[in-house]
Amino acid sequence: MAQAGQQPSEVVHAEPQGMEEEARLLTSLQEIPNFSKCWLRSAHADALSLTVQYSQRNLPGNSQRKYAQTMHVPKGFSGDHKVTPSFPLELKDVQMLSLSPSGKRTLIVRGASEGNSCSLEVWMGNRVTKELFVPKKQHGGVYNDGWFGNGAAWSPDESRLAYVAEAPAASQTPSWGGLVKSSGEGDDKDMAAPKTWTGQGEWQEDWGELNVGKRPPSLFVLDLKRWSLKPVRGLPPDSSVGQPEWTPDGLSLVCTVWFHKAHNFPTMPQRLGIVYCMNRPCSLYSVRIPFTCKNNTPSDLNPQAKCLTEALLSAASPKFAPGGDKLIFLSHDAAASSGVHHATAALKCLNWSKEGAQTAVETVVEVVDSLTSDDAFPGLYLGALPESPFLDSNTLIVTSQWRSSTAILAISLDSGNVQRISQHDTDRASWAFAATCQGAVVAVTSSARQPPNLQILTQAASNNPVWVPLAFEGSWPFDKAVEQALPNMQHDILKVKATNAPNLPVEAVFITHKDVASPRPTILMPHGGPHSCYPTSYFSGYTFLVSLGYNLVLVNLRGSTGFGENSIQSLPGNIATNDVLDCMACLQAAIETGMVDKDKVGVMGGSHGGFLTGNLVGQYPSCFQCGVLRNPVMDLGLMIHCSDIPDWCYIEAFGSKEGLRRMQVKPTLEDLKRWREVSPIGHADKVTAPLFFMLGGKDQRVPQRDAKQYLAAFKARQNAPETRVIVFPEDTHALDKPQTEFEQFLNAAWWFKRFLT
Repeated sequence: MAQAGQQPSEVVHAEPQGMEEEARLLTSLQEIPNFSKCWLRSAHADALSLTVQYSQRNLPGNSQRKYAQTMHVPKGFSGDHKVTPSFPLELKDVQMLSLSPSGKRTLIVRGASEGNSCSLEVWMGNRVTKELFVPKKQHGGVYNDGWFGNGAAWSPDESRLAYVAEAPAASQTPSWGGLVKSSGEGDDKDMAAPKTWTGQGEWQEDWGELNVGKRPPSLFVLDLKRWSLKPVRGLPPDSSVGQPEWTPDGLSLVCTVWFHKAHNFPTMPQRLGIVYCMNRPCSLYSVRIPFTCKNNTPSDLNPQAKCLTEALLSAASPKFAPGGDKLIFLSHDAAASSGVHHATAALKCLNWSKEGAQTAVETVVEVVDSLTSDDAFPGLYLGALPESPFLDSNTLIVTSQWRSSTAILAISLDSGNVQRISQHDTDRASWAFAATCQGAVVAVTSSARQPPNLQILTQAASNNPVWVPLAFEGSWPFDKAVEQALPNMQHDILKVKATNAPNLPVEAVFITHKDVASPRPTILMPHGGPHSCYPTSYFSGYTFLVSLGYNLVLVNLRGSTGFGENSIQSLPGNIATNDVLDCMACLQAAIETGMVDKDKVGVMGGSHGGFLTGNLVGQYPSCFQCGVLRNPVMDLGLMIHCSDIPDWCYIEAFGSKEGLRRMQVKPTLEDLKRWREVSPIGHADKVTAPLFFMLGGKDQRVPQRDAKQYLAAFKARQNAPETRVIVFPEDTHALDKPQTEFEQFLNAAWWFKRFLT
């Protein structure tokens, strides 16, 4: 009983309430595993051996559970029966798994232990042949991020392997306290003394988002004959190194070098963020590995790396063709020269002999400026080449964005001819290349109603290639709620004419319930980047929202990848105008299908998609009943001072030419005025929609202060609409930790339930 003068205590219920059934459905959807990597190799005369690495969200542990299975697939497999996989093997504490090309050896890198940065296990057959513990003084953590490092590079004879790890600390941090005068009676280190502590040492720049606190990536070579581990010497100073590839003779490495000062942005002296940034200049270098040589010369003992691509602003992801006579690589010169963070790539080639690169760089696939038809090849859109991408000595296999889908392409190295070998006329699915061996290709495919599954093409070089599904014996069925939800998904691609540029393509992926009998509440979803794209692939969050009764309109606006370089370059200098108009045009196209209740429309986006969400609810307040913003860009005038990509603010707001001219560390008043013109904060007083913000506490790309400043301005209004904010303290820009992803979509569903139904 409450005492006199006290109010009875009340139970405060955490939001969101009444979402238990939705939470169960979302849990089941997010537990569906994905295929993260595949290796295909010859098992014997009649079969191929396929090893698959999976990832599955571990919601209670807030981590990704990794495991692997191996199975034999008959050559000429027709899909008439299921294949039998091995027992799954969980890859706990495994930072990297790398199979040698022959399949006879495996490298497993495990996480740090006391005093060591990692352990290296080399397996042959069914046993470990050697385990090495790498002290932190030799190198730091291993890079296996898919950019600086992607597995290990095995020498042609598989006696050596190269991998990427953090450089060792340049100097030891000082220790303080416990400083006592020597007694002069021998070693005093075991004597009683005050407690010591380690000082901080000097701050070092890093590569920003996802790389905070990491030292520069460097190359290390493990010699499996001598069991020695050494750093690669002779590479340029003040640079980061990755993507190693052995030369055909096994005596040198070709690698990618990124200089810490971006020379295409000379007025920006700081090291800029690199994740999702194809505009960072880089070059290919070759360097000799001296301790692998039988007769070392003085120059071998002090090797000096040689630049192979001096004429290019961007050269990365080197791969030697099987014959060893061609070095294939990607160039993102279109991004590096214009300043946009992602643009159309070109495929390049250097002819190679025993003496090394012999000719000037040749172009295999050019940058495509514009599309001649709806089915025309739109250009290459990929960050790096696959680990083992060659179908044969003349054919490269890659995954690339193709308008609103991803496709598998076969590229002839001789002619540059590009052939789309994945299916594109059934279910409008997206395809991704996984592995190839002896003329067979394995792919991962998915769509709005189909979670990721494997398909195999056993005769990729034939004139009429036929893909067949790879079904596994003993596969566990989906949860009943998932089984009921998936068949009801359907999607279409809406082709939309841009309001002020009808010749540039705009598309929207329109995801609905197949049995829609009347107009439904709808969520408009612009993507981030802005130079990225929504593919027609499966995503659990979309299935979840459609299952709850919403249509989704995923906008691929002008500036999206997959539609030609002219489309990409049309957006910089026109953000908050062209992209906003494209969003409204896509919404109108969806309304015209008769399936959208135009009085019940919400908008949801992250990063630049959050920027558009803020602009849409501000510029068109009567069209949107609520908004959800994930790590949004709300004020470029603030972002310029705290983001790891200040160059983005100049290029996107002013355009390429003017942005490069104006770019500097200290903005002018004119710069600040332009940023206010395009920023959502300039429209904060007109917003009538309730807004939900989801922010990452460790976001370096768009730090949370940006959104919080907008919120302060928003709440300064009288009778401001309702707002809600969740900060995920350990998350970065992507907000992709399993629990974070779960809470985002559950809270978004609760928000839409309140304001759209």
